[in-house]
Amino acid sequence: MECSNLLESALKKGNISASLFKGSSDKELVTDLQRTLFELGFRKELKWDNYQADGDYGKATTAAVAAFAKKNNSTTDGKSVSTALAKLIIERHDLLPEMYVLWRIHTSDLRTKKYISKGTRTSISAIQVFLNTIGYGEQLNFKKFGADGLYGNSTRNAVIKYAKDNAIECDGDLLSRPVVDLFLRDINPYYGNKWSDLAAQNLPSKKSPLVLFEGSRFSGKPCRADVEFIPALEKINAYAKQADVFIHVTSSFRTTTNVRGAIVKPATFSNHLAGHGIDMNLRYGNGKWANSKVMAKYPNVPEPVKQFLSSIINDPKLRWGGKFNTIDPVHIDDHLNKDRTIWKKRYEAMQKAVQLGKFN
Repeated sequence: MECSNLLESALKKGNISASLFKGSSDKELVTDLQRTLFELGFRKELKWDNYQADGDYGKATTAAVAAFAKKNNSTTDGKSVSTALAKLIIERHDLLPEMYVLWRIHTSDLRTKKYISKGTRTSISAIQVFLNTIGYGEQLNFKKFGADGLYGNSTRNAVIKYAKDNAIECDGDLLSRPVVDLFLRDINPYYGNKWSDLAAQNLPSKKSPLVLFEGSRFSGKPCRADVEFIPALEKINAYAKQADVFIHVTSSFRTTTNVRGAIVKPATFSNHLAGHGIDMNLRYGNGKWANSKVMAKYPNVPEPVKQFLSSIINDPKLRWGGKFNTIDPVHIDDHLNKDRTIWKKRYEAMQKAVQLGKFN
């Protein structure tokens, strides 16, 4: 789950408090703030069942902003959102996909999923992100490897130290109930009481088109996608394997602003909103990274990166954002939005699957 980028865009423009304050006329930005706070668990404060995301920065939104700030050790009466507070809201929201994965582990039968070291890349990445967030980045060597989804000595050492610091016996491999309970205990205080209510619908189920893609060359944030995008992701994974690179996902499926429970028409026909696009960085060699600045120099890039991007470019069913009119070197999709009718069907199916309120 990622924000619809309205808050991030407003931050980049500067002085966000000039747009986010009680009585603001920027309905679209306020709506995005309300939806984000709802996903962060502040349903009660927002009086969501009465108003949902209505774009009105009134008493309920003021109460929700103040409640979030209090839980995150910030002092405000909630009547406006400062730059620092907006950054914190986005930071907490960005962690939700990993929290949903931890919640799934928490509610699972740990007798059948008991070893961290044998877990999926998604679950291992979630644990790595969480441990880095609460101060174990040095043990993880996070600056070098990030959330790579690989269970090596660094991750094992971080898990052992975390457990030891909390007086829990742990060999670094066994994911015992006390350890996973501790994960959620330490992150819960920063969120509203209702964040976990959305976990089930933001994870795969038999009735949902939402899938968590697990690729041997995928790491980073959980790759949440439409089930119909999976063949494309499998090809992307195969190209990464051939080029000997790892795909570090930074963004995948995004939820959109929900107004009065109805799915609204998005400003752009983004394939992210339909679960048919990813943003990523590439890791190659001995922990080297290719970010947007590196990939933008294609074809003058390191050979593994060049081989991977060339494979994407030469595949008639895939698109690389570096070839867009407005270049976006970190983006890959399957050009679903070339047919707006098909795009709309997948968009509605995916957004309905994780709908925040009533779906009309």
